[in-house]
Amino acid sequence: MKEILTNAHKFILTNARLLERRLFEVHFEGLSPNYVGRVVCAYQNSDGGLGHGLEPDVRCPESQPLFVSQGLEALEEAGYRDIEFATSLCDYIESVSDSKGLVPFFMESAYQSPIASHWNEMTVTPGLNPTMNICGLLHYQGVQHEWLTLATETCCNMFFKNPPLEAHTLHCASRLAEYIPDKKIAMNLLDVIEKSLSQANFFIPGTPVETYGLTPLHFAHKPDSICRQLFTQSQIDSHLEDLVKKQLPDGGWPIWWEPPGLASELEWRGRWTLDALFRLSSYGVL
Repeated sequence: MKEILTNAHKFILTNARLLERRLFEVHFEGLSPNYVGRVVCAYQNSDGGLGHGLEPDVRCPESQPLFVSQGLEALEEAGYRDIEFATSLCDYIESVSDSKGLVPFFMESAYQSPIASHWNEMTVTPGLNPTMNICGLLHYQGVQHEWLTLATETCCNMFFKNPPLEAHTLHCASRLAEYIPDKKIAMNLLDVIEKSLSQANFFIPGTPVETYGLTPLHFAHKPDSICRQLFTQSQIDSHLEDLVKKQLPDGGWPIWWEPPGLASELEWRGRWTLDALFRLSSYGVL
């Protein structure tokens, strides 16, 4: 198991972005989470949003809602809270939201730069994904904001009225359930996730994993995740074993889609390699 970590670290040092390298140092070398905060702040534009290809498949410099979502994810992964910075991100999100508080993945500007083919132009339509994810992560930061209150209420109402049968959106709901202050709503969200997940597109309940999708380890990335109770121990163990087997000879983990270029591929592989290490470490495999 030590060899798994050593080889993966070498891959990250060779190929990954500074963000993933700093996150590795926080989790495995005791680096202060403040350093991750500094890296994420460097992606911020003058409009308050995050840009500069923070999602590796989208190479535009302009701010995008999905970039904000992923930046907040990095802060949560590092265990770093900065209310002032998070509130500035919330101000940007409010500026690009609709009247109900929903935001799209991207603004039209995203399509003026190289972008992966799977991001079609339907992603400029506001929806639960990524809004629910952003709401959950802003609650983690402790933000108090009119937009966050409106968007959280909208997302919950829509989710309960018409539960989505799509794994990514359910994953966004799980992030909101994890961090929303109202624990009764959190349990209601979890109940809907449990009822919907087995029917959801892009959910992979069993192993081996041979295509792109979300597995139980995406929903229960740590043993204390709110979604851990949705899966049996044998499911978790099976996916941990399969995850170990997926490490490639170069030390990294593969991705399952076509990126827009070599840099995107290496950056995403760095991200997925780090994710694999986090899950294996959290469950005591490493």
